[in-house]
Amino acid sequence: MHASESEPSSFKHLTDESLHDLLPFLKQVGQIHDFVAGDQLITQGHSDQRIYCLLDGAVDVLRDGQKIGLVEAGDLVGEYAFIDNRPRTASVVVVQDVTALVIERQALLECASEDLSSVTRFLQLATRRMEERAKELQPQDTDGFVDRISSEAISHHAVNHPYLEALASGDLPDLRWALSDFGRHYYGYSAHFPRYLTQTISRLSEPRHRNGLLENLTEESGQYEDEELHELEEAGIAADWIVGVPHPELFKRFCDALKIQVGAVHEDNLEVVCWREMFLDVLVSGSPAQAIGALGLGTENVVSTMYRHFLPALDRVGIEPRDAVFFPLHALVDDHHQATLRDIARDFAGTADGRHDLIKGMRKALYLRAGFWDWLYDRARNPHQVEASTV
Repeated sequence: MHASESEPSSFKHLTDESLHDLLPFLKQVGQIHDFVAGDQLITQGHSDQRIYCLLDGAVDVLRDGQKIGLVEAGDLVGEYAFIDNRPRTASVVVVQDVTALVIERQALLECASEDLSSVTRFLQLATRRMEERAKELQPQDTDGFVDRISSEAISHHAVNHPYLEALASGDLPDLRWALSDFGRHYYGYSAHFPRYLTQTISRLSEPRHRNGLLENLTEESGQYEDEELHELEEAGIAADWIVGVPHPELFKRFCDALKIQVGAVHEDNLEVVCWREMFLDVLVSGSPAQAIGALGLGTENVVSTMYRHFLPALDRVGIEPRDAVFFPLHALVDDHHQATLRDIARDFAGTADGRHDLIKGMRKALYLRAGFWDWLYDRARNPHQVEASTV
């Protein structure tokens, strides 16, 4: 490679107006170099923090030896390591002779004291390009994509949390106290589930999507199809335990069996309020795909797996099956809810933006739940300290 002695006429290739506007500043920070076909600009796994602004030519992007993209004049390449200061995620090889403006990360940051505005604008531009490229590289197979991210959710820390495992094994100082503490606080989240559903329904434009979730909302109110009731009865759940009883009331029945007093909304603990409000914010303020990712892939998709951890704990403390029915019911019924929400997710997975937002919503929901389990686990391991602090 060698530095060019004059400014190439190919600056006209920079179609991004923001990048074009920043060129006078960037030329003061970086250097213009020429590369020939076959040159390797970036090596996967290596650590460096350069970003390349392609003024002429084109490069192939390779991951594990397989081509995953082509970057042409007028674009940036190398933005992942430049922004996140991490090893290179792919290799970049010149396929058409390239003239590029090469910018070192540290050299850019050192300019912040003199021209913070330009540094900030370029970092925002590079970050936006990184996010766009991540979307472009998402898999196109919608069924395979939904299966993969569903598996990611099932294996997430929130679903296999030490708190849940401790409940299942009974490895806690006072299992009955831990279940009571769970019930007292979880009610402030679960009682709002119909609200989560209606908020999500209101975000959907497709009638068949709304109708599918309306069926889930009907079940939340205690109404079931005959075929479903038959399946539940075969699993040991009597129809008269659940028909006509909204799911929040079933959870309150569990609380009553443990003699837990659940208070009004304004009495909910701050951790519960934060979880509930942040989850609602994802459903209301995020895109419809984010809402489906949060409620579907990050919640309904994992609830049946999580609730199975509670079943041995309920047996150990002697809760009657009718009083504990909320848990096995959701372990079974939510399979139907999962199917509905996964079908909707497949439709959203048909676009790069949709796939990106499905993952984002799913991970937000899982992170929020994991934080709640962290809090409950700390309390369950120190019940006497918790009781002393409330006296």
